[in-house]
Amino acid sequence: MNKSIYSVALAGVFLAGAAVEAASLQAELMMPGGRSWKGNVVGRDGDWIEFSTDMGARPIRLGANTIKELVFDIKIDQEKLNEMNRNREYERVINALNSALKPYQDYKDIPSNLSRYNALLMELYYKTKDYPKTIDIAETIAADDRDTVLQEKARTYKVLALIDSGDAVAAEQLITEYGWSTDLTADASADKLYISSKLLVLKKQYADAMELVAKVIAFNSQDPEWMQPAELLCAQIYTELGRENPIMLDSAEEVIRQISLLYKNTNEDDLAQQLKAKIEQIRAEQELQKSIEESEA
Repeated sequence: MNKSIYSVALAGVFLAGAAVEAASLQAELMMPGGRSWKGNVVGRDGDWIEFSTDMGARPIRLGANTIKELVFDIKIDQEKLNEMNRNREYERVINALNSALKPYQDYKDIPSNLSRYNALLMELYYKTKDYPKTIDIAETIAADDRDTVLQEKARTYKVLALIDSGDAVAAEQLITEYGWSTDLTADASADKLYISSKLLVLKKQYADAMELVAKVIAFNSQDPEWMQPAELLCAQIYTELGRENPIMLDSAEEVIRQISLLYKNTNEDDLAQQLKAKIEQIRAEQELQKSIEESEA
């Protein structure tokens, strides 16, 4: 997988000469059979697209569903985008990207090079916990089978968003539909093990969840895309188990210390610190309960 496509945050986007209200969008029109023309998309009327190879000529009309792909000429400042991504300024990234993509929204159902930017938006919405928008974009990308890697990633984010939004039924239905639950041995892919573990956590099946997430950690140490969130999930599972068995809170805190040491200034580190505060609250509640029980004895 070319992770650079998905991991680079697109913010500070600049469109050369393409204001939101622009009448035409420079693009290459690609049709089945290897035919292609460079020109401008000048408008849309329902299922019809108007395209001109010469701004002075009368545009031709094509059925939107007959177009193989539109390759839009989008100018972006990649260095600026990378910088903002490193700083994890996700809301600014989302706003800038939405602004940049706004002129193209009328064509979002047509296969195009916008998919990789939309995939970035999908990831960013997930990171900022906007699950409805994550799912909406994921469904659009998953419907485009030109890039099977990107399509699979969209399915992954849709299921993750469903789990994190608390919809265990819909998430489990998709996991079964995709065949992700049929083989969860040590040889299974890290993402499938991680997703299944998160679902089990949602269903409060913590022991089974720990078994799966442990496989991610044990057999995928060279895959930071899933290793880091897996370690965080491990700490979360220990925390939930610690509600009944306080010694598990010690294990959770140890994992949190490792996350802070190994993954400093990452999303996982931020979330681990939030989890640490939750553990302190649980400990305080347990101490209070213990005091009440002792006073009543």
